[in-house]
Amino acid sequence: MAQMIEITDFDAPELDVYARLTENQLINRHEPEKGMFIAESPKVIARALDAGYEPISLLMEPRQIEGQGREILERCPDVPVYTAQREVLAELTGYPLT
Repeated sequence: MAQMIEITDFDAPELDVYARLTENQLINRHEPEKGMFIAESPKVIARALDAGYEPISLLMEPRQIEGQGREILERCPDVPVYTAQREVLAELTGYPLT
């Protein structure tokens, strides 16, 4: 099972990709293979995995660990998973996750 990390510090640098980086900062125009994007929802993430993309981390509610996110977690056992309740994640990202 993936490493579960409960979010306790919004300022943690590993959360920058979800909370503080803009789309332009995620995309590397000079070296696109080094760019990043955020995929939201189990269906979109599964399609990205099927296409050969590798996640650097996952963000999900605890209820999704045994719910819709379970298959994703089984496919990504070595990927860190940042987790918190829905309200906390919405505060972190600025919008409710699907």
